[in-house]
Amino acid sequence: MSEHMGLPYCYRLSPPIGQYALAALEFRALTGANGPRVPTPNPRGERDDLPRLVRARIGVDVGRSSYVAECLRVLAEEPTLEELLTSAGKLSLKRERFRIKLRESGEVKSPLSQEIERAFADTIVGSPDLSNPATLLVVIAQPDRWLLAEQVSSTARGWRGHEQRPFQYSSALPPRIARAMVNLVAAPGDRIIDPCCGVGTVLVEASSMGIEPYGWEINPKLAEHATANLCHHQQGAWIVVGDGRNARGRWGGAVLDLPYGQQCERVDSVCAGLVKRATEVADLIAVVSLQDLGELLASLDCRLLGVAELVKGHLRRRVHWASTPSGSQALSGG
Repeated sequence: MSEHMGLPYCYRLSPPIGQYALAALEFRALTGANGPRVPTPNPRGERDDLPRLVRARIGVDVGRSSYVAECLRVLAEEPTLEELLTSAGKLSLKRERFRIKLRESGEVKSPLSQEIERAFADTIVGSPDLSNPATLLVVIAQPDRWLLAEQVSSTARGWRGHEQRPFQYSSALPPRIARAMVNLVAAPGDRIIDPCCGVGTVLVEASSMGIEPYGWEINPKLAEHATANLCHHQQGAWIVVGDGRNARGRWGGAVLDLPYGQQCERVDSVCAGLVKRATEVADLIAVVSLQDLGELLASLDCRLLGVAELVKGHLRRRVHWASTPSGSQALSGG
């Protein structure tokens, strides 16, 4: 993190094991900043020392994020706790209804966390409120750096509870992953398409974020299940019973979970056709598959923005994030 010292904002990532790479892509999509470097996963599982704090030049609202827990504005940073306390005093901060929270890295654990929090609280003019603070100030302890920061925004964790629905499907995306994929291609007010929407996981997440979703589903029974799941969560979407390869319209983004597994009759030509159609009707796409789609996307003149490997037990899937030919023109101003 030393190369990013001095950048005014700090983000905290909170992905579960096996989903760090997707968290890094979501961070890039939300902030426009370069995400942390993601090492190649090893067979024994994801490392537990991956960066959880990432610095950036801008601060954004992370309320709809799956993996970015909070955005913090850095107020001071010093090599030691004592120097940070001195700098905090010189800031002459005035905050009403504030709370101080110490966050420690895995390598830094202090038995005096309450004492540290009280010491920083004493440098602030105003009244603390531990139960319902209007302002959260965070002291971040790292092996070679201490930071004092103010929370700008935090995730609302809107995906929680979306697993509870009338109809499940064994190979359907978990809501948290679906939400992150939607964030790769859209923002509130945009329109997206899911040309193979299944039981509607992507549709529910998009609708709950203020994004207008359209779904195609060739199986009428699954389309009924998607409708029931949307109604259960009081969300709305346009659903067409039909082949997503024939979708007509124009969308800002497309999210596609290619079918897989023994219960799915996966035909490579069908999957390729779904991806091809998505690139023709949307500017940005996020596609999850068992296979590497790099060559296919290149043949469709797409620009690969990133790939994230999702690891769960012996199952390894890849999320491909790319801009389509029309999207690339928009990004370049053409």
